[in-house]
Amino acid sequence: YDMWYMNWVESMRKLRKDNGQGMVEFALVLPILLLVMFGIIEFGRLLFTYSMISAASREGARYAAASGRLPGTATERHSDCAGIIAAATRIGAFAGVGAGDVTIAYDEGPGTSAYSSVCPPGQYVDLGDRVMVTVSTSFQPVVPIVNVPPIPFSMTTRRTIIKDVSMITPTPYP
Repeated sequence: YDMWYMNWVESMRKLRKDNGQGMVEFALVLPILLLVMFGIIEFGRLLFTYSMISAASREGARYAAASGRLPGTATERHSDCAGIIAAATRIGAFAGVGAGDVTIAYDEGPGTSAYSSVCPPGQYVDLGDRVMVTVSTSFQPVVPIVNVPPIPFSMTTRRTIIKDVSMITPTPYP
């Protein structure tokens, strides 16, 4: 009985030493573990923001380049500024994109400068002209590990405006 008790007391002393050592090791590793974990989270948020403004720019340009007029009006889609901005902000809302972050311009194709940077354009938009939708925002890390200034992002998408395309209705085959 005495031998068993002595072995038990000795094993408890070792266990107490090991518990203290484990706590010290955990205290040393925890800051590094948290730094890596928060770094991964912030990098994921950065990629998400980039992806959202890219998609918002594409969606606004896609809306503007579609052919046709708005239902019940004479306004063509490429001149529907509110619709273009709404399409872009609907997609980019999670990245903090607002109506003031969307700019719309028009040019005559690759290699030309913008002939109008106001929406609706001040001149006639011809077949083959392009709409340019730019979405801008900035990324601010949530976790203040290091004092990082806001990182600006800007994405521009250009799409050719399809308009005045006549469609011929085929006659049914007898």
